[in-house]
This record gives sequence, C-alpha cells and structure tokens, in this order.
Amino acid sequence: MTIGQTRTAFSGLVLFGLVCLSASGLAGAHGALELDDVPEGFVKASITDRSNIQGLNAMILSAPRPGIMLRYSGEKPVTVLGTEGEAFLLFSQNGVSVNTRSPSWEASSDSSTPVTPPSTVGDTGQEPAWVSLSDAGNFSWLDPRLNTMAEVHHTADTQQEWSIALRGPNGEVDHISGVLMFEAYE
Repeated sequence: MTIGQTRTAFSGLVLFGLVCLSASGLAGAHGALELDDVPEGFVKASITDRSNIQGLNAMILSAPRPGIMLRYSGEKPVTVLGTEGEAFLLFSQNGVSVNTRSPSWEASSDSSTPVTPPSTVGDTGQEPAWVSLSDAGNFSWLDPRLNTMAEVHHTADTQQEWSIALRGPNGEVDHISGVLMFEAYE
C-alpha cells in the first residue's frame, strides 16, 4: 500500500466516523419517540411444582404472553387436561395430538387447526376428537391458565398461582403449577 492509498483510506475512515457521530446527534435533537399504550410492565411465569410423571419435562416460554412447553418420553400416553377438566392434549410415543372438541383448544390463540363448532365444544358426553399436532414428543402452546393477569390492575407485588392438570399413564391426576408475577419496567 502506498502513502496515497493510506491517506485515502484514513480519510474515508475519518469521514465515516464523523457521519456516525453526527447522525446520533441529529436523532437526539428531535427528542425521544412518544408512544401510546405502552404497558407498565410484563407478566413473568415460573414453575414451582413439577409433575412426578416419569419422562415429563416442563418449561415456561418467556414472552409478552407466557407459554409452556412439555416434552414427554414415556411409553404410555399422558393427557393434559383443559380448563374445564376435559382431555386437551395427548402426549404419546407417536407424538402430540389435540382434542379439537376441547374448550382450551378453542381458547388457544395459536390454534390453526379448525375447531369443532361451539355447539359441541365442552360436551363432556362426547369422545375426544384427536388431531395430530406433532410427530415429536414435545409441544408448546399459549395456555389460558398462564394469561390470567391480562386484565388485572398491577402493583409491584401482584402475583397469582396457576396450575395445569395432567392424567398420567396409570390414570392418576398430577399437576404442574407455578406463579405469575407482574414485573414493572424500570
């Protein structure tokens, strides 16, 4: 590299640095953006009591609306019970299926599979209508039980307990439970 090339490269770097410095000053001169309807904080979910079902793992998905992911590697099926005690999700060696007649499936904002018409949803006398969701042993969803603080007036120590019931491989009922806590933005 010659002295002329070095001078040209150095001048280019200096010019680039000056542009970067002046751009931040121009942006700051206009003031901060003003936003409407900015939330005061967010709801953080945590698990306090895990199920005793062998091969079942649960994890909270942190997001503006918390979700939950279950992974199951057992031999016999496990059923997640819905908000009304109905069969909601079925975890088995073949994957994960959803009962499209479950009110919990209808309430799920991520349901992309057509649901049964409301006249049959929640009719506990009907057999579940299972539709495959995943060939893997895990599935995540936005459970309405993790969204119970959406309309609550929040204070610094606002918290609420949540619980999701499971029917184990031998018919026993177990729970995954935890706490929802409001955390204000600082």
